[in-house]
Amino acid sequence: MKKMLFTEISPFVRYANILYLRRGFAVSGVHAYDTRLVYFMSGRARVRLGDRSFEAGRGALFLWPSDVKYSIVCGADDEAKVMMVNFDYFAVPAAPRRPQPTVPDRRYDPQKAIAPVSFSDLPALSEALHLEEMQVLEPIFQTIAAEYLSKKLFADLLLSDLLRQALLLLGRKLLSGVGDRPIGLCDRVIEYVRQNCAGDLSNEALGKRFNYHPNYINRVMQKHTGQSLHQYVLTYRVSRALELLQTTPMTVTEVSACVGFSSIKHFSQTFKSIYGYSPIHFRK
Repeated sequence: MKKMLFTEISPFVRYANILYLRRGFAVSGVHAYDTRLVYFMSGRARVRLGDRSFEAGRGALFLWPSDVKYSIVCGADDEAKVMMVNFDYFAVPAAPRRPQPTVPDRRYDPQKAIAPVSFSDLPALSEALHLEEMQVLEPIFQTIAAEYLSKKLFADLLLSDLLRQALLLLGRKLLSGVGDRPIGLCDRVIEYVRQNCAGDLSNEALGKRFNYHPNYINRVMQKHTGQSLHQYVLTYRVSRALELLQTTPMTVTEVSACVGFSSIKHFSQTFKSIYGYSPIHFRK
């Protein structure tokens, strides 16, 4: 098994399509020789990954490597519309570049599996995975299906970029925690910072605004953005300042005040620490 970092993925899409699973549809006790992803756009079915069984409905997403035996079964009264993607986490020149069929469990040969991987920074993706409420990925999946069927120039590259985007969003949700309250808090803080760039955005002020201890908000922001609350505010203010410097006739002093800095010196130092140049370079 190849060990790698999740951030290094450059997926190769072998097959991608939107499938309609009719009443009574069943594929049971099989393996694939590549990685499989199934997202439920509508309907219901029972999905079994290894020894775990799930009732899948809209928004459910499943991802599993080749060594996992799986089944997908629609009941006599159930149908489902699903996105199916067969892929490798990175392209292997010597490996076949065509879709891989499933094989019954008794005929599965682990030696034929294509590029199984283990992620040191996101081990959850090295095993069978089930997530709910993943509708945010649906537009990407629809574009992937259309691009795969079109077979236009650069399709492989576009498919790789699109699937990488979907997997990165999936990875973000895994690292952030699925369905936990801090995700909503982080989003609210981000929106408030953007709407009140010139106001008081100190840790204490934001703590009072959202009725949480500043240290808790700081931990939430660190978890979801990789930055402390204070650093996130500074980064946003400076990015907003860069926009104003390039699109308005405002002076550097006016821009500094507009984005919430009380000191032009502090503004200039912060700006240069982030962009490597003083604000006046962008004004020129």
